[in-house]
Amino acid sequence: MDLQTLQHEAASRTGLTVTRRDVERVLAALQRTGDVWKVVEYSRTPMRVVCALLDVLQENGGLTVQGDQLVFTAEGQAFCEQQGIAPFTTATCPTCEGRGVVLDLLGDIRERFHTIAQQRPTPLRQFDQGYVTPEVTLARVAFLWERGDLVHKDIIVLGDDDLVSLALALTRRPRRVVVLEIDERLVRFIEEQKAAHQLTALEIVQHDLREPLPEALCGRFDVFVTDPTESFVGFRAFTERGLLALRGAGSAGYFGLTHVESSLKKWRDIQRFLLDYGLVITDLRDGFNRYVNWGYEADMRSWAWLPVKVPPRDMWYTSAFYRVEWVEPQEIPNRPFSGNIFEDAEAATT
Repeated sequence: MDLQTLQHEAASRTGLTVTRRDVERVLAALQRTGDVWKVVEYSRTPMRVVCALLDVLQENGGLTVQGDQLVFTAEGQAFCEQQGIAPFTTATCPTCEGRGVVLDLLGDIRERFHTIAQQRPTPLRQFDQGYVTPEVTLARVAFLWERGDLVHKDIIVLGDDDLVSLALALTRRPRRVVVLEIDERLVRFIEEQKAAHQLTALEIVQHDLREPLPEALCGRFDVFVTDPTESFVGFRAFTERGLLALRGAGSAGYFGLTHVESSLKKWRDIQRFLLDYGLVITDLRDGFNRYVNWGYEADMRSWAWLPVKVPPRDMWYTSAFYRVEWVEPQEIPNRPFSGNIFEDAEAATT
């Protein structure tokens, strides 16, 4: 067993690009935890690659399963030591949990939003839903505020199982907040909360983002916020809708991007797409978003890959939070996206 063999075997089994560093990250995570879901989180490597490497390690006698835990054999531990691979470590700030923002400026909005969030509809797999914790949604709002993208701004939210639109509107600082959402349960819920809290700046539109952006919304906003599905075509669909909604130079966009379902190669392709459209990445906060376990894990395509079939006990799915700003606006096609935009070779949670 050697790093190159592990790398090549995982690449062969998945058809994905696998680097030496991917292997090292998985081995480092395994030295920190035997929980397969946390190995995925700590390794910052696509879930499909992680599971393939776990299989190869077991077949080569470096890893075994004890109950619901992954455990290095003596051979596996010795291999890590020989390769100089240390356990995964973290230096995350305990106050902000690595997000770089605190929520003091939100005042009593925090308590009100927590109450609202407890009543939200459960996630649906058909829409690739999975929502972040209430504190993460509030941190997003605080981040927009700090960056000058909240007060007296027109903001569009594209898909909203995280209830960002409600948190934004509760501040009563934006001039206008429009949310586009396909799920009629969420549309009804947001409308009910708008009425209950008299959020006059909030508008709700039921819309499938695979369809062109309504012309009345094109070029009318200062900021877009979205948490796109992570196939490249799905990411492009959500982001192009956001860009179509923006006014032009100086407008900003916010979105999430994981390591679980997006390799660094896909990150590069996405960043190139952003640059080609005249955008610059002003902020990238890795691990900013933490998602509540959505309850349909056993129905995900990645369940079959797992060497240990056990539901997650703790939150494990995280994503980076990007801010982009339009420097040189390009023409954006307002086209439909047909078919399944949710899956690609790296998709794990669909």
